[in-house]
Amino acid sequence: MAATDGNGSTADWGAVRPAWWPWLPLQWNLQAPEKLTQPINPGWSFGNVVNVTNLNSSAPDIERDVLQKHSYGRQIGRMMDAVSALVEQLPAAAKRDGRVAEFVVLAKDVARIKDEARLPRLERLRMEIEALEREDPHAYRELQRMLAR
Repeated sequence: MAATDGNGSTADWGAVRPAWWPWLPLQWNLQAPEKLTQPINPGWSFGNVVNVTNLNSSAPDIERDVLQKHSYGRQIGRMMDAVSALVEQLPAAAKRDGRVAEFVVLAKDVARIKDEARLPRLERLRMEIEALEREDPHAYRELQRMLAR
């Protein structure tokens, strides 16, 4: 890889230290390879992406299809709702079981977190509706009609 100095002449990076890198040893070869490849490790994921492979699922294709429609959070939430309904039907003695009591605490905590998350959402919706009323009264009246049904 060649570098161009301010006068237009070129020099090999391995033989010249740029002025902005005075500490760079002369023997370092700063030439980029002509072909650069790096293997991607299977099982890595970036951000909130779920990576399903044959290493963590016996049926990765099916699991991927299910996750496209129903996230893990939605699946767990629905199971918690169903178990909560079953717990309500238990006799008092069974409700004192530590495992059941811990589940009830968990379910109440999750419900509290969801309720707290709704408040900012409701505020955002209120602001959106007020903006719609100001900026597009016709669309605002249509929304009112839709909500009245």
